[in-house]
Amino acid sequence: MKVLNFSRFHPFVQLFILLALAIAGFCVFSFLMMVFGFVFLGGDGLGAISSLSNDSPESGRLFLKWMQGFVQIGVMLVPALIFACFYDNRPFKMLKINRVKYSWRYLIAIALPFAVLPLAGLLNEWNNAVKFPEFLASLEQYLRNMEENAARMTEIFLYAETGWGLLLNIIIIAVIPAISEEFLFRGVLQNIFKRWFGNVHWAVIVTALIFSAIHGQFFGFLPRFVLGLMLGYLFVTMKSIWAPVIAHFVNNGTATVVAFLASKGIMETSAEEFGVMSNAELWGLISAAAMVGIFYLLWRKNERTINAFGDKLINE
Repeated sequence: MKVLNFSRFHPFVQLFILLALAIAGFCVFSFLMMVFGFVFLGGDGLGAISSLSNDSPESGRLFLKWMQGFVQIGVMLVPALIFACFYDNRPFKMLKINRVKYSWRYLIAIALPFAVLPLAGLLNEWNNAVKFPEFLASLEQYLRNMEENAARMTEIFLYAETGWGLLLNIIIIAVIPAISEEFLFRGVLQNIFKRWFGNVHWAVIVTALIFSAIHGQFFGFLPRFVLGLMLGYLFVTMKSIWAPVIAHFVNNGTATVVAFLASKGIMETSAEEFGVMSNAELWGLISAAAMVGIFYLLWRKNERTINAFGDKLINE
């Protein structure tokens, strides 16, 4: 039995502990990367990172990418693992680091991100069309400026000239976020909310809201929220962290590959436009129906092991 057992604390205290671990991870890993950057880039090199573009020296862009990946591990993956270790003597049980029961279900985790694309595209269109009242015009402009800055940073991250550059992008943009974010949000945070609310659906919804909000892009909130719902229910219905990890990887990896192919002129569709249909409303409705139908069938398959819509799952 551990001297310090997080499972004994109220879920609110657990959230506070998780936040403290994330802040500590950010401070430690950011400091380590700044030291690394100063040693290899020098003070001038670090200062130039704030004005990076696709024309900037390769060393600066590479450092920014590795810093993003390294810090994300420190902020999300490491705190999730530490929390799980102090929550249960069997941390793998809490995080559900196990195989999906039926291997063919991995195909669902691979296919779902593509099935959700039309719905995400429609919601993104609606989200971008939001207009604030006149007295909040300055706030709207601030949020749109943030969106433009995020788009600029995304362009820098996605930029790659060679196949090796594409591979690096896949590691930084798809592999590391898929593992780190899913271990934190689905593996730990969603479990905390399940215990707090006593309802698996509210846990999925609230976790998805936080997952979308943490990205800091108001005009991309809705599509990320739907992505969070998809990942949350994959975790619930398949009872394995690897299901949402795979789906998350496919989602980010697809955008990375499409951006690379578009930059080479091999594809005409950009990463933002990929999956957007001409009849957006119809395809968005079909996409939503497909997602709901798939999860309904998966849920029905689990009815014998999940009693009363998640009660048994909550107590696992």
